[in-house]
Amino acid sequence: MKRRPRRLIADLERRRVIVTTSAGEAFEGILLDADDGHLVLVDAAQLSPNGDRVLVDGQLWLPTAGVAYLQRPEA
Repeated sequence: MKRRPRRLIADLERRRVIVTTSAGEAFEGILLDADDGHLVLVDAAQLSPNGDRVLVDGQLWLPTAGVAYLQRPEA
């Protein structure tokens, strides 16, 4: 049985988000799915401090334990 993610995360599903990890990496993409263990992004890219974007091929699975914070860009 699939567990439902927390309400605030569920409200972000199918929206573009920026995820910053506790290691300082940042990723932007569409939040496809989320559960207690992972966030899954599609149409994703790694964001670097100098503004470069490295596209991710396929789905990006990020363990929630390593997520520092999540942003929803306004634009």
